[in-house]
Amino acid sequence: MKKQQQLTLFLLISASSTAFASGMHAGGHGGDHSMPMAAHWMAPPAEAAKVNPIQRSKDSIAKGAELFQQNCVSCHGSNADGSGMAGKMLDTTPANLVAMSGLHPDGDFAYKIKVGRGSMPAWGSTLNEHQVWHLVNFIQALEKQPVATQEESSDHEHSTNHQHGS
Repeated sequence: MKKQQQLTLFLLISASSTAFASGMHAGGHGGDHSMPMAAHWMAPPAEAAKVNPIQRSKDSIAKGAELFQQNCVSCHGSNADGSGMAGKMLDTTPANLVAMSGLHPDGDFAYKIKVGRGSMPAWGSTLNEHQVWHLVNFIQALEKQPVATQEESSDHEHSTNHQHGS
């Protein structure tokens, strides 16, 4: 029930285009934590509300970790903090997934992985549906890791009309 309440709260906040109309954004969306709010994006509410059909388990997280190593490390880095070598060459710093973990619903991550935006490629034609959800389980499991960037997530804000590369 708590997860459903969190999702409802998330959808209410993200549906408001004026909720976070001014200020600076921090909390894992790239290395520059003074980036303007316009650098952030969210999945459409219907996509963000999608429930992960793959139970978060050690097996699923391990499959997601393997997929992450094969497809995502070059931009998001081996620590999933946005510090990958290829990512350093992009105009938009890749998202710090550790800081974002646990703050976005599963459907939001799945949508972003499948559809992509800007410098974040669309993986929907490369990865099957199950692989996408395993990746989501891996990303959400990053929340449990004791990483310094998690402190940055306390002021994590969203708006549906913002964009960034992941």
